[in-house]
Amino acid sequence: MEFLAPAAAFLSLPLFLAAFAWYAMRARARGVSQSLLAPIEEIWDPISHKTNIEIQIEAERSPETPSPGDPPELIGR
Repeated sequence: MEFLAPAAAFLSLPLFLAAFAWYAMRARARGVSQSLLAPIEEIWDPISHKTNIEIQIEAERSPETPSPGDPPELIGR
């Protein structure tokens, strides 16, 4: 009985890592929001995390938004 608790603790780590790897592959394949993976990614590679934030902002930007310095367009055209 003394062997059961350490064995359960030892076997739970690979199961947790396998479940996390499965979720990571699923999130990347489906383009799921990075709410679960973002803190881990920020700790592991902060530059990549900042790049992903910039990519998300660019993806959410409306294509009809004019860039700074563009000449104003007439509404009737």
